[in-house]
Amino acid sequence: GRLCEKGGTATSEGGMTSMELIRGGDDLTMVRIVPPQTKTFAFEATKGAYLFSIDVSGSMNAAAEVQQEDGDKVNHGWSQLDIAKHSTNTFVTSLEDDDLVCIITYSDGATTLLDWTRCDSAGKEKAMEAIASMKPERSTNLMAGLTNAYDAFSRVPIAAGTLSQYALNIIITTDGMPSAQWNPARGKNGYKPLVRTLSKAAEKRAGVAGRITLTSIGLGCKLDSELLAGMSDQFLHMPDPGSVGPFMVNLLAALRCTARLPTKDGVVASHATLVVSPRSALAGPLPGYGAADPAEGEAAQVALGWIGYDQPRHVLLPLVRGSPAITVSLHVSGTTVASASSADAVAANEEQARRVAAQLLRLKTVDALGEIVVRSPAGIPSPQATPLTNLLEACERSIAKAEPDVEALVATLQQEAVLALKPPEPGDSSVYSIWGAHYFRTFRLMLLAERRSNFRDQALQHFGKDADGQEGVFEEQSNEAETAFATMKAPEPSLLVQPGAPAALGVPVAVGGSAPCAPAPVLPAEFMRGGGCFAPETLVTALGADGAPRRVPIDAVGPGDALLAADGSVARVRCVVVTPCAGGRVMLTRMPCGLELTEWHPVLDGAAGGAPRWRFPLLLGRRVIRRCAAVHNLLLDRAHALEVTGPEGGAGRVAPTLAHGLQGEVVGHAFWGSAAVVDMLREQPGWEEGRVVLLDQAAAEPTLVHEAARAVPATA
Repeated sequence: GRLCEKGGTATSEGGMTSMELIRGGDDLTMVRIVPPQTKTFAFEATKGAYLFSIDVSGSMNAAAEVQQEDGDKVNHGWSQLDIAKHSTNTFVTSLEDDDLVCIITYSDGATTLLDWTRCDSAGKEKAMEAIASMKPERSTNLMAGLTNAYDAFSRVPIAAGTLSQYALNIIITTDGMPSAQWNPARGKNGYKPLVRTLSKAAEKRAGVAGRITLTSIGLGCKLDSELLAGMSDQFLHMPDPGSVGPFMVNLLAALRCTARLPTKDGVVASHATLVVSPRSALAGPLPGYGAADPAEGEAAQVALGWIGYDQPRHVLLPLVRGSPAITVSLHVSGTTVASASSADAVAANEEQARRVAAQLLRLKTVDALGEIVVRSPAGIPSPQATPLTNLLEACERSIAKAEPDVEALVATLQQEAVLALKPPEPGDSSVYSIWGAHYFRTFRLMLLAERRSNFRDQALQHFGKDADGQEGVFEEQSNEAETAFATMKAPEPSLLVQPGAPAALGVPVAVGGSAPCAPAPVLPAEFMRGGGCFAPETLVTALGADGAPRRVPIDAVGPGDALLAADGSVARVRCVVVTPCAGGRVMLTRMPCGLELTEWHPVLDGAAGGAPRWRFPLLLGRRVIRRCAAVHNLLLDRAHALEVTGPEGGAGRVAPTLAHGLQGEVVGHAFWGSAAVVDMLREQPGWEEGRVVLLDQAAAEPTLVHEAARAVPATA
């Protein structure tokens, strides 16, 4: 299942950039660009100058709720601004001494909270203080937030001769729509030309190396993603607090792995362009990219944007049959870093033909999703499913349908895109208007850039690997950022009121709108980092009296039952722990395999062929709100890890049980992973019988849970 083209494969020996052309069917020629491969040289993360422009308008004080398709909501007392703070902290924490950060907020106007600062320990501390100081204000002057952000790069403390070594980035975060009184003269349609003007001014001031990448982050679901995606190089939609970790971890990894071309000592490839000459050889729009723009002389150009280390990029050129030979070149900051001629193109063998077909399906997906959002920007008129239906049929007919990346693409379309187009019940808002349109805009941009933005969408999980399909520096950077996120204290919830009914252990209360919520010291502590609970229908493997294995739901497991542990041994159940869900509702994470469990219950993940490691479900699945009387966990006499799966069976995940004793930054926990939790359970009614029901969480949590967790680090 390696995702590389064999036979005539371009290489990057010695860290060089290379390009090859492969002739496929239907007059399509595939351009394959192989950036420097980090296994051939000592990698150093690309230095960056990062400017965060944060919306602090009054609406950012709204609750950062999780909304299910049926309208149910839940919140933990965090506002949208709290989430903006947390996302910015997640990013800044993982930067290095040579990186630079600047923090601006905007409301009626824009304010520089922290001018350009090196990200050494003292600089990070200043950045954290600036982030913590943000308070909600009044209106949303997005134009001021943009203008001041671009202007700040006029004073960035980087010597002109070394500017090409830095990735220059503006990351603008907002919860919705700009206030009309602050819009450009052309209203919301004026933001794209405004950004173009600001970008050209920055480039004129500092040269081609001074071009800045704009990433917009949309928080929640009441936002104009059409505007944000249209004006930005990249758009990320974070629908709820659970999106912060996966999106910021992957954004950080991508930007720090921005390639320098043609070698590691070259220029930063934030804005790469593919030039094709003569343009008369192009038969029409390029799949995924649309019509090429005219370039100097008789050439045409296609904006590729960001190129990262290791990850090959693929472009399909529809050529006029019988056209003369073409020359294709890759340009970065005015420098030609690789080129190839169709005269040297290789005809696709059988395997390469499947790879060309797979890339065509990826790019057709970009076009199909683009067609849907153009025809229905926000749900009116209702989106049409025909482009998606036709795409899935094309996948089924394709010679590439059994390719791993195509199977992953189809799975994502069926699990996510089809859901996004689900017709609403009478009187309800559509999934598309709440979430789907925003999701489509982010997903298509990631497919086009061949870039991973989260750990959930299967179609994105193979991105970031090298030309041989092996994990590289992107995964290393992602892992480091994920560890920082998992152990970082979040901002204090700013919307806390007096707690109402106590929430169940590891379970927030689902409500029909903003509601009282109990305080929690981290984001969120109630999900028991290193502990956690399972949905009642979670399947485990039990051994009958005859020793035969059978799958049973965890709520049918009793004390003394024999279970097959993840290591193949037999473990006995010492105690069943049941936690009732307040109001009969619960928010869980649903994994792609159908398994549902609390967000911070570690699972062993080996997705996309990577080395298995412990990860939080929060980063891998989707939040769901559902009816549930109680969630469950087990205390075993040995082994302390089970393979668990959803009610439909199939491939599952390994997850620890209580007092597991496992060590590590994600799975280890000094309370839930140790004998301390056993001591707590011994004091509960039902211990002698082997079944504990944790009813009085309000009394148990402060003394038995939070105090024990505070006494030692959250991770071992």
